[in-house]
Amino acid sequence: MIETPGATRVPRGLAGVSVSDTRISKSSADGSLVYRGYPIAELAAKASFEETAYLVLYGELPTRGELDAFASGIWKRSTTDPRVFDIMRSLGGDAQPIDVIRTGVSALGSIDVERSIEDKETSIESKMSVLAANSLRVPRGEQPRLPGETGGFADRLLRMLTPREADDFERWVFERVLIFYMEHDMNASSFTVRVVASTLADPYAAASAGLASLKGPLHGGANEAAMEMLLRAKDPENAHEFVEATFKEGRKLMGFGHRIYKQFDPRAKLCKGYLGEMAKKRGDDRLYRLCDAIEMEMWERKKIPPNLDYYAAPIFYLLGIEVPLYTPIFAASRVFGWMAHYNEQVEENKLIRPDSTYVGPLGRNYVSIEKR
Repeated sequence: MIETPGATRVPRGLAGVSVSDTRISKSSADGSLVYRGYPIAELAAKASFEETAYLVLYGELPTRGELDAFASGIWKRSTTDPRVFDIMRSLGGDAQPIDVIRTGVSALGSIDVERSIEDKETSIESKMSVLAANSLRVPRGEQPRLPGETGGFADRLLRMLTPREADDFERWVFERVLIFYMEHDMNASSFTVRVVASTLADPYAAASAGLASLKGPLHGGANEAAMEMLLRAKDPENAHEFVEATFKEGRKLMGFGHRIYKQFDPRAKLCKGYLGEMAKKRGDDRLYRLCDAIEMEMWERKKIPPNLDYYAAPIFYLLGIEVPLYTPIFAASRVFGWMAHYNEQVEENKLIRPDSTYVGPLGRNYVSIEKR
């Protein structure tokens, strides 16, 4: 074993290790989450997506003039060069949506003519929703859906995602879920973005890296896996048997557990309430009762609470959104948090280059290939 003198050993996965100061957001084990000092429940009850995005990016809630300019800028920059769609189309219908988006963002790094860092960031923030909404359609050979001129960011994204017309409450709920996905302190993708930013690579490279980290089921892909699990479970009356069989087969229940939250995830708690209201308005609460029954089984057996993905997934499902688009929705929102982390990292930058302890063999001698 070779250790660097003076190096500090830390837990695997950096669990419990603070790697940076931040002013953007903070999640805590007691079930609290703040964006720039505002409790998440406060923002969910009163703020729009654009207000929250401005807050996350710039540190303060916007004035009316600032909000109008910000929202208008996002819409205007959403126009996407047709060459990006051509590249996405060339990947074919079997391509995974998150790969399609990542390829599209990488292409923007060469195609966009933006000059300043701020303009590059706004371009990515604006276009990510367009790439996300079209990450299934375009590779299948269909024409892209483009954002309309009416409504806010969440409304335009929802209309691109599904032809189904949502009512006012459903649109409001979708906007809340986007707010919840926007930011979550030093999560895997945001840390990845900061590592790339620390090399002084441009925002396109950092966002592409963040998208790559979303592909895994332990981060961005968890909402899709949670919905697929719920669809397999089917009926709330089968919850006990389903959970029992899942554990006997050595599989995990997706959508449960969190590195930070041990009692409850405040975002999941709010989404559960929204899902219940949606179910009541539809006159069919089977999906809600299924989610609740599996949650209760998991708590009784493992004392592990559901996370945001567990209750966001059925909300997306009731909105008529195809399951493979759930992780792209995560990306369309989280990109605002990523750009906030990019800026904070570059502001007081130091290249992120941790050490490691070598535990491999030593003292080996080369033997020619003829003698091996």
